[in-house]
Amino acid sequence: MSSEFKNSIYTLKYKQVDLSTDTAYGYSVDKDGYMGSDFNKAAGLPNDFKIHKSTLDEIYSFNTSFKEHTANDLGVSNYYTNIDMADTIRQYYSKFNQIINHSFGNSNKTSFSVEDLNSLPKGYSIHNTDFKFMFQNLDSQTITNFYNTQERYNEAEQLGMFGHINIGLQPLNFTPQSMQTQNLDENSAKYTFNPDMSVYPQNEDGSYSKEALFMSFLKSSGGEALEGGNTTLNPLVKAHIEAMTKESFDGSLASLDDIMTGKVDFASLLKGYAQDGWLDAGIYAMEKGVEWQNVYVGSGISFDREFHQAKANGWKASSESINSYVGSIMDRLNNLIGQTRV
Repeated sequence: MSSEFKNSIYTLKYKQVDLSTDTAYGYSVDKDGYMGSDFNKAAGLPNDFKIHKSTLDEIYSFNTSFKEHTANDLGVSNYYTNIDMADTIRQYYSKFNQIINHSFGNSNKTSFSVEDLNSLPKGYSIHNTDFKFMFQNLDSQTITNFYNTQERYNEAEQLGMFGHINIGLQPLNFTPQSMQTQNLDENSAKYTFNPDMSVYPQNEDGSYSKEALFMSFLKSSGGEALEGGNTTLNPLVKAHIEAMTKESFDGSLASLDDIMTGKVDFASLLKGYAQDGWLDAGIYAMEKGVEWQNVYVGSGISFDREFHQAKANGWKASSESINSYVGSIMDRLNNLIGQTRV
């Protein structure tokens, strides 16, 4: 996108805006409302990257609204005592750049066609070395797998459910629709990160800027403020999160990373779990040829009724069924790992 074309659009939209200050969140803001080079440097952005102040305002507004209920329950006025916008953007941009580099072998690419968008992953898996309930730090997360097709993403999702695996699955949406501002009702707007996308217009040739793609990534990621830098929580909120982290357990047998690195013998673990009856629903569904969607979503209630009736009538998973189920999960898992591992 030519700078002249960009500036004409930005000036047209913001010429009525009287920026009462030329600073925001401790950094300079240019006449069109874009953060200055000092912000870019602190956030690890290229010097010519254009991130609009309204995006940071939306991060602040969304996080304040999204956490308001918890803050009220704890009897505090503010969930955060400070949000370090530069550090939050730095963490998100670092992960985003890894995705761009994975797809194009060049993280410096700045213009993207619709064909380019289609070639981007539909999701990825992360290994988290420092999990914190409701307060993530992306610096402690390593991307372990990329799902370049929707089929592979769906397979990872299914295996996570059927095999009780912590997949660390993160969805991505880089469709043209994701680069538009959503038209939301007041209640939905309160709980949805929805930045103004008009300040990231398409290029003259119809392609999309790296800034627009980064906004799509922020939307996919949820737009939450991240732990790190000078971001601080109200002390009561911090204590609440620490208590919730200690109590939280996602019910998984192992993480995808532990399986890939051989830290666990997952086939043996899964078989033992099955022999103890924990996987009966999945095994019964396999025997009856029930689609996974009808076990976990949609028609789950009718399947649940049928399954419990069968159990009441004496159904029990045979050793053959257990071996077949475990073998099927392991075959699918090994195939997926081979296709997606970083």
